Amino acid sequence: MAYRVPAARALLPKLRSALRDFTSSPSTFRIVHTINPTEHSPKTLYILDSSFNPPSVAHMSLATSALRWPDSKNPEPHRLLLLFSTHNADKAPSPASFEHRLAMMSLFAEDLRSEIQKTSNQSSSPWEGISVDIGLTKAPYYTDKTAAITSAQPSPYPSNPTHVHLIGFDTVTRLLAPKYYPSHKPPLSALSPYFEAGHKILVTIRPSDPKDASSAAFGTTDQQVEYLEGLVNGSLEEEGFKREWASQISHLIGQEGVGVSSTRIRKSAQEQEWTDLQKLCTPGVAAWVKEMGLYGQQPIA
Repeated sequence: MAYRVPAARALLPKLRSALRDFTSSPSTFRIVHTINPTEHSPKTLYILDSSFNPPSVAHMSLATSALRWPDSKNPEPHRLLLLFSTHNADKAPSPASFEHRLAMMSLFAEDLRSEIQKTSNQSSSPWEGISVDIGLTKAPYYTDKTAAITSAQPSPYPSNPTHVHLIGFDTVTRLLAPKYYPSHKPPLSALSPYFEAGHKILVTIRPSDPKDASSAAFGTTDQQVEYLEGLVNGSLEEEGFKREWASQISHLIGQEGVGVSSTRIRKSAQEQEWTDLQKLCTPGVAAWVKEMGLYGQQPIA
């Protein structure tokens, strides 16, 4: 998909300008680009929220798993939002610049679109009609991000769709970590606005990958499922997580590639292991990383 790189390079000034305008504005959410724009008003907004540093086959697995096997409780039309926070709670803005991340998100969305077209005949879901938005937010936490999206003016989603965050198991453990909500007592009561509004979480269970040591840190597939099932039994009730919220957290078993970490990808780029890079990233993203020389001179974080 190297032919997409010139188009993304041509898009870069627009993304750079949009980023500059957004960061200097009082807005907390803004859509800066859309792949396959449609007039459908979504009832379900899938949100893939990440630092995209860079987008990987793990991100592809999160998105395609949700779209290939949509939950009947998540009504159509569906729409996908790729969301990047300029104020990530955990990660510093390095090594790839924000504008490059937006370019890679756009390439990733095009790669996802190709995957959608390739498999649409095998799916009961009307993938052809799904738009993919590239969005920016200044909010660091999920509850704040949802509030930023729903309060944006003019409203980007006037149909007021249900939000379904697509996250990996490593992310759900951070979402439910009391340390991130020190101003709330009990801490996880901070999640009340999100769940009481009917929004949901779709967790992709992360399989252990012997080539990626970080994937072993979250336990086996059974242990991850056990953690999620424990929410129903009140495992975090003392921390403020209500048992009934657990019904709004569903899970899928991850497919190949879901355990790939961004650190592993950056290491491959730094060492110019292009064959490995092509396996770890979607085609357009891999071509961008190589041709733009990303990560080559940066320390591995």
